[in-house]
Amino acid sequence: MIEELSPKIELTSDFEKNIEKAFNYFSDNLNNKFSRPRLFEKFVYIENHEIIDNKPAGFWHAISLEENHKFADVLPCVNDPTISDCGANCNNSQKTITIKAGTEKRNICLLRASMLPWIVDIIRLANAGNNHISYWEKEKKIYIRYLHRGIDYILIFADNNKFYRLISSYPVFYLKEKREFDSDSIMHAIKK
Repeated sequence: MIEELSPKIELTSDFEKNIEKAFNYFSDNLNNKFSRPRLFEKFVYIENHEIIDNKPAGFWHAISLEENHKFADVLPCVNDPTISDCGANCNNSQKTITIKAGTEKRNICLLRASMLPWIVDIIRLANAGNNHISYWEKEKKIYIRYLHRGIDYILIFADNNKFYRLISSYPVFYLKEKREFDSDSIMHAIKK
């Protein structure tokens, strides 16, 4: 049983190779429904019907940010080695992908790509009742948050009764969002 998060995917200075490396992890561990863990005994669904550049939309969503999301004061990767490999792509939109039938343009984020293993780890930690995990339900969504040793990471699922659909996963670093999640985890906690 795991107790901590796995190391992030080790990336290089080659942006395209990094995308392929992240995609290989995604294919083997998240897109493959036979190796993907269940969450609280329910199947976890990841969007894979829309294919863009030979990769499912769920992959692109997991490794990108909405294009209109700009970071004014600090980048999420400011203290991470990926900052030297992406050229602040989250703000300058050099590497983008368009998903949702062409309606949503997103900036590719190597930090999010490197953290793909944490999705699997956090699901497993939640299933095991790990004390670094909090989870709650709000507005028909299930939030699972890992908070330990300076890492603050959230998974958000839609509850479709028979399965959970992964909506988003990302590092939490805005103070306002941290406070909101702190409050929500108490106010909307799921009884164990």
